[in-house]
Amino acid sequence: MTGLFTQNKTLRNFTILLLLLMGLSIRLLDLTDPPLDIHPTRQLHSALMARGMYYEGRTDLPEWQIKTAVLQGKREAVIEPPVMETLTSALYRLAGGEYVWFARILSSLFWVAAGLAIYLLASTLTNADGGITALLVYLFLPYGVMASRTFQPDPLMVALICFAWWAFYRWLDKPDWKWTVIAGLFTGAAVFVKNVAIFFLAIPYIVMLIKKDMRPVLRNLQVWVLAALSLAPFVAYTLYGTFIAGFLGQQFSFRFFPNLWVELSNYSRWINRIHDTAGLPALMQGLAGLFLFKGKRERKLVLGMWAGYIIYGFTFAYHIGTHDYYQLPLIPILAISLAPLGALLTKNMVALHKGRFIRPLLVGLTLTITALLLWQNRSILNGIDYRAEPAFWRVLGDKLRDESVVGLTQDYGYRMAYYGWDSIANWPGSGDLALRDMAGRPEKDLQALIEKEVKGKTRFLVTWFDDYARQPELKDYLVSTYPVESGNGYLVFDLTQPLIP
Repeated sequence: MTGLFTQNKTLRNFTILLLLLMGLSIRLLDLTDPPLDIHPTRQLHSALMARGMYYEGRTDLPEWQIKTAVLQGKREAVIEPPVMETLTSALYRLAGGEYVWFARILSSLFWVAAGLAIYLLASTLTNADGGITALLVYLFLPYGVMASRTFQPDPLMVALICFAWWAFYRWLDKPDWKWTVIAGLFTGAAVFVKNVAIFFLAIPYIVMLIKKDMRPVLRNLQVWVLAALSLAPFVAYTLYGTFIAGFLGQQFSFRFFPNLWVELSNYSRWINRIHDTAGLPALMQGLAGLFLFKGKRERKLVLGMWAGYIIYGFTFAYHIGTHDYYQLPLIPILAISLAPLGALLTKNMVALHKGRFIRPLLVGLTLTITALLLWQNRSILNGIDYRAEPAFWRVLGDKLRDESVVGLTQDYGYRMAYYGWDSIANWPGSGDLALRDMAGRPEKDLQALIEKEVKGKTRFLVTWFDDYARQPELKDYLVSTYPVESGNGYLVFDLTQPLIP
């Protein structure tokens, strides 16, 4: 078969290994920068939980610090099983210290390891050239580099989804008990880590298994075992968390907004998030790649992935347009969709230019593209430095620790909680107030809400000045009612000494 990597196994294996190593290396750049780059709220939520686990049982630190860390960790809502938090806290214990960037290493390792599954699946669906193309996209798309190293369950979830796709397709090719169990375990692990994985696994599985005559499928014991392995961990965790422990009872509110399905602005936000993460050119090329798969079965699998993504987007209609990390599963889908395009281009270039130097030139081109992507990612990672943030919040924490504080601060007060060691009551941002309106639970009397939230508090802290400006009613009330201390990057209103009218 004519191609670049299809005939030379040594070159192919060397290239795969090199790409995986470079993919890991770029993710470990700027390793110790605080996790405030992408959705710090979500990352600091996990950091607080991991710290609480690590400090529990410690006796070699100040008592107030141990008590605060454990209490903060237990206060955090349990959304998904704390897999990443547990692994990270275990590394803290091994290292003898709290290094939140351990989570960055873990997420990066999981994501990069799944690059092997992406290559194996994409090369099976096309050829080795298509597999290398998919691996390049998966490892070096700039947003993917940033988001795949965050402290949250999503990078691990996506990695397990990739392995599950590969194992499921292997099972379709070789339906024995070995691959039944492997596919079921990977699928079950992905859904357990974060239940939204079900969209990206169940839909393509169903698409592939549906036939005109379903009786052989329904009578196949392997199908039922695969389904049981896929769902059992998630079902057990959900039943326990909802009906026994009760910690999942409130996790499904503010999630489902079918009213957005008929709003054009919702689709505009969705497209904007794709533009900001995967990029519209990659989206267009990926959709074009769907028509280049030679076999019907290969096309059905990838169409199932896209169908899962679309259903997922409709289910989380608000979040798909506002939370960029909700686009993270799109990256492996795009990578696989681009595989036939890469395979076709490589085949045609080798066929058209039969000189002895065409293959070395194409290898050089591949490495050049990789180097450019590495440089682009390096510039992004080094572009913003958050190392000054912890000291700022430590100063505020020391200043306000003995006060009862409500605040309009970045990330729902998580920076204050994690770096300042002081959990404060959160005043909702303008976006949260808009979300309540969207959910049909608006704040009808903002003045009454302000008075309710400041009651019993001694200080009102403002550090999020952009949103402070978007809430003029709050601003006017605070300025006209309480004295204020202005500092470098913050305002503190003294709620115990109201101004005399």
